[in-house]
Amino acid sequence: MEQKATKKIGFDLNALANAFALEVVAPTQAMHDWTSAAYELSELEQELFDEMAEEIAEDSGYWNEEELKIDFVGLAFRIAKIKIRKKIKVFYERPLSAVVNGYELSVVSDCIVATPEPFHAPRHPYFFLQKRSAAAVKKKRGEKKDPEAQMLTAMLIAQELNQDNKPIYGGYLIGPNWHFTILDGKNYCTSGQFDATKKSDLLQIIFILRKLKELILGRTL
Repeated sequence: MEQKATKKIGFDLNALANAFALEVVAPTQAMHDWTSAAYELSELEQELFDEMAEEIAEDSGYWNEEELKIDFVGLAFRIAKIKIRKKIKVFYERPLSAVVNGYELSVVSDCIVATPEPFHAPRHPYFFLQKRSAAAVKKKRGEKKDPEAQMLTAMLIAQELNQDNKPIYGGYLIGPNWHFTILDGKNYCTSGQFDATKKSDLLQIIFILRKLKELILGRTL
């Protein structure tokens, strides 16, 4: 059987929006509910949080990609405590690919929150995070490593893999600055910026990540 030819597309936001007829919309009620989540930290979580906040204030401007992942992203997820055995797991540096509407999409995702396979591969992905270190902040957007475009590519792949018509959540991180995103069908929206060098913003980032547990459990289990 002859295979249909596929087209390739780069990590370019406008190219992705045009190819998949995406609509950029104002922050939705779902975005507000997600990013305004509030919790309380345990004594141990508060201690880890305070240490992380101090390190971010001192060191984040000098972190490379691996340091950003280990000293910031990994610790943030540890404090957020979203992992549930056999139900929710955080994965790092995992490749994803799919053919979506005739386009061959592929990306290595910096971070995925997903339900796991028995041998700990992501099965149904629900949240993606792409990052750039502070050293890369001065580089122009639209380059091949634009973290938002990489994240959006992963979200489109997840829609194809999940086939459940449910929202896909995302975030992109440039230096200490986070934005969160939702792709719901063809509608794409982004949050305002959260500056992790500000302790109040950093705490809200932890709460937003923790809220993912509720969002995933509420739709799947």
